[in-house]
Amino acid sequence: MSLIAALNDLQTEHGHLSESTLRELSAQRSVPLHAIQALVSFYPHFRTQPPPSAHVAVCRDMACHLAGGGDALCEKLRSLALTDNVEVDTVSCLGRCEKAPAVAINDMPLEPCDPGRIMQMARDPQCIPAVLTDASGPDWPYDAYDNVSERYRVLQRLRAGELLNVTGALQDSGLRGMGGAAFPTGRKWDLVARQSDPTKYVICNADESEPGTFKDRAILAERPHLVLEAMAIAANVIGARTGYVFIRHEYEPERQRLAAELNNARSRGVLTDAFDIEIFTSPGGYILGEETALLECMEDKRGEPRNKPPYPGEVGLHGKPTLINNVETFAAVPAILNRGPSWWKSIGVNGCTGFKFISVSGHVNQPGVYQIPMGTTVRDLIDLAGGVLNGAELKAFAPGGASSNFLPADYADTPIDFDHLAQAGSMLGSGALFVVAEGTDLLALATNVSRFFRNESCGKCVPCRVGSEKAVAMLERILAQGGDHTQLQLLNELAETMLQTSICGLGQVAIAPVLSVIDRFPQDVALHVH
Repeated sequence: MSLIAALNDLQTEHGHLSESTLRELSAQRSVPLHAIQALVSFYPHFRTQPPPSAHVAVCRDMACHLAGGGDALCEKLRSLALTDNVEVDTVSCLGRCEKAPAVAINDMPLEPCDPGRIMQMARDPQCIPAVLTDASGPDWPYDAYDNVSERYRVLQRLRAGELLNVTGALQDSGLRGMGGAAFPTGRKWDLVARQSDPTKYVICNADESEPGTFKDRAILAERPHLVLEAMAIAANVIGARTGYVFIRHEYEPERQRLAAELNNARSRGVLTDAFDIEIFTSPGGYILGEETALLECMEDKRGEPRNKPPYPGEVGLHGKPTLINNVETFAAVPAILNRGPSWWKSIGVNGCTGFKFISVSGHVNQPGVYQIPMGTTVRDLIDLAGGVLNGAELKAFAPGGASSNFLPADYADTPIDFDHLAQAGSMLGSGALFVVAEGTDLLALATNVSRFFRNESCGKCVPCRVGSEKAVAMLERILAQGGDHTQLQLLNELAETMLQTSICGLGQVAIAPVLSVIDRFPQDVALHVH
């Protein structure tokens, strides 16, 4: 068991990580106490003081910010607490943006309800209703199989020698990574397969933590078998014996669903001693979605991004070649191999190929996860989600999560895919459409986004650590007191410095949404800058 996993288990057992607990672990593992304390101080999930009977986490980011969450809801709940055994805090995105303002008690998400009901459940956590009890969900066209009895059939065909050239089929389909980087999937698998080292790993990155993004959570809840089968297929292709699903601790119901499917796969002989999969629960932090920071965490280090190259496919977990894809990318593989690359390529519209899962949140009537043909326009997707909330006019949208640039309403006919959105001046990113209605102060919303990135900076590199702090301080001063164009110029210069010198994508995009507002929404900027 890794040190991080041991710390997770000890905190689950004792409620917190006391000095005596850490000293005992240090002695058992022959690891210096300061090294363990360095981990505990870095990861936000670990606590060193005894917890209250209930910890109420109130999301403060993006969708929840617009829906009245954050500080306002936090203060309201604190006023209703009436006991010292309940602790209420604002936290970074909980991945429940469709239920904004999102709230969780002891890592268990709540259905939307009024503050009084939230505090009633906080005083008696045993009465929190289960959010996820089975694999119920829509019939996704994405699914590889028409009925339950056919599941894992592609893997069986591969092991029987009936399925050849998996990487060729994936390359022919044009499948690209759906976690944000969009690297061709078949090519990545082939690169790792070509590595000569006999020890290799397969990792599913289920640490989606960017505000507005929750599609992978839905796939894990409703179709975990697709992910597990794809990981086993990948292991067969590249020659791996061990796999991991790295999942955020806020996804506890989904972790339980995944664990149940792992047991089912083992009982069916899908997972064996030849290849098995473990769940690695993240100790918290948006930065762990960056693949090399994730690897550092799994190696019992502080989750700070590595310099690249080398890339994980060459030097990954424990220095071994490692294949990393996100949930959605893995989930597409069985369907492509079962139905054929030509089927996948026939799906898209407007010259695009394949299916795409999109998280839709913000000012829409029916927020949630939608599966669309790649190339569907933003306008059509908003219509699928019931239109703009309360019949309001569309003002803006961010098509790829918090890190993507805001685009004006007159770009709503842009097809949703990698290239079209890039040409429009934004990106598909994490696959999360955030809708903004008229009447919203976009500079204030973009400041909320930059505040998220500042809060989640790992602190490794100075440009990101200091630059994000300076940017947010400047923006908050502009919102509170007004500003002038000199400050806007400083923001542009700061953003360029962070783009050129930050180690990873967090620092490179931390101010980008703000700049998109300054560039495309001058009327919103004029409310604060004179």
